[in-house]
Amino acid sequence: MKTFKELREALTIQQRMKRSRTAKRTAKKTTIARKRSMKKPPSQEKINKAVSRAVRKRAFALVDRQGIYSTATQGVKASLEKKAHLKVKKIGAKWAKRLKPEVRKAMKAAYKSRMGKGKKPHSVKQDNPSIKA
Repeated sequence: MKTFKELREALTIQQRMKRSRTAKRTAKKTTIARKRSMKKPPSQEKINKAVSRAVRKRAFALVDRQGIYSTATQGVKASLEKKAHLKVKKIGAKWAKRLKPEVRKAMKAAYKSRMGKGKKPHSVKQDNPSIKA
């Protein structure tokens, strides 16, 4: 997966301007497609992508304990990225295995709440312990 910096360096100014025009032209289609995909339950592919993002986030949290990434220079950022990448390569599979059920559960809960299925039914208030609903 390319980082934003790699993507930005690979494009010239003209290419970036062309991408900008294309993005503006297809913005409505993209919005409609996004809304349509939000109505579908999370696929295995989406879950796997979310797991890989969670693994990377966890590795980055370990590498950048002090939280200096946002204010760091380019050299420090590059070294932090490299360390995080090495962490992911080394123990990413184990983390992915552990995080997958959690991520899947969270994504399914988010889908249910979007669809309105996650709401609890209204029940009798439990002020009086002798009343059992």
